[in-house]
Amino acid sequence: MTGLVTTAESAVRPARPAGPGAAGLLSGEELNLLHRLAHSLYTRGAYDDAVRYFWFLCLHAPTDARYLKGLGASLFMAKRFGEAVVTYSFLTVLAPRDVEVQCMCGHALLMNGELQDARACLEYAARIPGGKPEFTTRARALLELISG
Repeated sequence: MTGLVTTAESAVRPARPAGPGAAGLLSGEELNLLHRLAHSLYTRGAYDDAVRYFWFLCLHAPTDARYLKGLGASLFMAKRFGEAVVTYSFLTVLAPRDVEVQCMCGHALLMNGELQDARACLEYAARIPGGKPEFTTRARALLELISG
């Protein structure tokens, strides 16, 4: 009977990781390296590849705005606007007063054909004080485009 208990215990006991990364945990240095690679892919125009890397990074740090912004931007540039909207919407919950996030969410909504929601996001982005001026300007320009 002892052999049966030992076998049952080993069945529910988690297996030991085979190496340092096998447990699914990456060091900050490893995450930074992957982030640099993802950013490099994005800047070279390899948006689908960048999506894969940013997605992986988001799995390891699901509330890190850098990774989520990279994922949203990569999805947007890959013309996967619906997925970009989902990513930016999550970011708006995490950072509701971030002009960049609100502007990009509005832009993705606009590209996805969701005009009323896009207008609401862009109007809000244009009113947020203290944000990056280039995104405030972009929000206002997009509002003019859809208003006129």
